[in-house]
Amino acid sequence: MRAARYREHGTPDVLTIESVRRPTPGRGEVLVDVRSAGVNPIDTYVMAGNVPPAGGLPATTGSDLAGVVDDVGPGVERFASGDRVYATALGLRSPGSLAEYAVVPASALAHLPSAVPFVDGAAAAMAFATAWRGLRDRGGLQIGDRCLVAGAAGGVGHAAVQVAAAAGATVVGLARPETADFVRDLGADEVVDYRRDDLAAALEGATGGGLDVALETHADANLVPEIAAAASGARIVVLGEEGTVSVDPGTAMTAKQADLDVRFMSLAAAVDEQAPVLGAVAPFLADGRFRPRVDSRFDLDEAAAAYRRLGESGLRGRVVVDIG
Repeated sequence: MRAARYREHGTPDVLTIESVRRPTPGRGEVLVDVRSAGVNPIDTYVMAGNVPPAGGLPATTGSDLAGVVDDVGPGVERFASGDRVYATALGLRSPGSLAEYAVVPASALAHLPSAVPFVDGAAAAMAFATAWRGLRDRGGLQIGDRCLVAGAAGGVGHAAVQVAAAAGATVVGLARPETADFVRDLGADEVVDYRRDDLAAALEGATGGGLDVALETHADANLVPEIAAAASGARIVVLGEEGTVSVDPGTAMTAKQADLDVRFMSLAAAVDEQAPVLGAVAPFLADGRFRPRVDSRFDLDEAAAAYRRLGESGLRGRVVVDIG
């Protein structure tokens, strides 16, 4: 079978398409005939050596997949050959997903409804699992909350806008003006340009007096204005940062006076929690309440190009690799 692999750490340019032996599922494992795979920022962190890949080098990249069960190992009862499935968080504790076949722990898989195309399953997996866990589990999102989504046009962000809207929140997205219509179409009530000098005031105005929940992907740039615009008891969930996050004593005092929580979350710390979340997300995908948007699609031979697109600006939704 063919797989996108790397033998040394680095940029996506280290990826090559190799012919490798088709794996055999062991106890508690499922062999999946992969039809589509999503690409994610965490894949590039693993590729760069910041997070160790499962089994060391050489490694197959990828963390999302959607496909059909080909075979099951001993002890697997929830899945059978022919089942449609999807998964995320692969590549950390099991081989990656950008391959024609992948062995996946049965505990990491969820059933993919028949109404959901494989490309949508792969596009939805990490994005909606992360958004659901970040907003509903870590953020405690409730009906009527004023919810801020950073990076609202991107992979996780575009899913988070839909999760928040479906939960009955008032949704404000941080995005570039050229993607504002896209973000509104996802369900955002307001869109704010994250590059504004008066971001705190703009957020307070857009939320009608202060935000209750925020899902933050660039905490180094946005955390301070979010604290300034937070309502009493707000929860800010930090998914990522691209630099040092600095909070001066005055900002800290503002947060304390607002009784504000800053909560961090990591995929690596929640690998075993992904399948139940995907199970909860599946009905929303099936009935169209959640609609993953695909920015671009690539063939397996173009895996490196898919990851380069992931790092470009102006992304609208997910990047997917078609495999089967």
